[in-house]
Amino acid sequence: MADFEEVIVTLQTSTEVEIHSWAGNDDALPLIIVAPDTSPRDWDEFVSYLSPSHSPLLARVTSPLELLMLIWEIGEPVLLLAQGPEATEIASETVATAAGSISSLIICDGELSDGQLDSMHEIATLILRGRQNDVLSHESAVCMHDALRHSILIEPENCANFPAKDNPDAAASAVNWFIAGPGNDSPEFDEAEPVDPKA
Repeated sequence: MADFEEVIVTLQTSTEVEIHSWAGNDDALPLIIVAPDTSPRDWDEFVSYLSPSHSPLLARVTSPLELLMLIWEIGEPVLLLAQGPEATEIASETVATAAGSISSLIICDGELSDGQLDSMHEIATLILRGRQNDVLSHESAVCMHDALRHSILIEPENCANFPAKDNPDAAASAVNWFIAGPGNDSPEFDEAEPVDPKA
């Protein structure tokens, strides 16, 4: 099990946000995980497989404003991982209102509505959907991928609605591949087909 530290961050709005931080190197970039109704232990194994280039934080934010204020406290754009529908909504609203606050986005088993897709700024996005998901259909995930110009869709096997917990190795492999990927401006990234990183 990975060791994490629990801290309380007081935002400029005087709201206190609970953060669970796993150890990372001093040069690591922040990776904020927004995942209501999960515990740090749900993320331990996944975090242990992540590239040391990013330092993961599980943030107990409840609104786009809280997320934006937390990013402001961090002081630099972050890679954001949103797990589930509620987190996806918070992430999409943050991208829509503060484009520069999030450098890249990972959506895990959440669905963006047409309105959310239309309001979001272009951003490199990984759509991570477990193949055995019974909430987000493959067709819906493909529609999101088609609508997001700079997106990639990865559907790991042996994953239901929580890839980082159901198959942490495959989920982390997908995230690591995305982090090290060809970047925002590559036509290969724009035109990428859905892939399984373990295939």
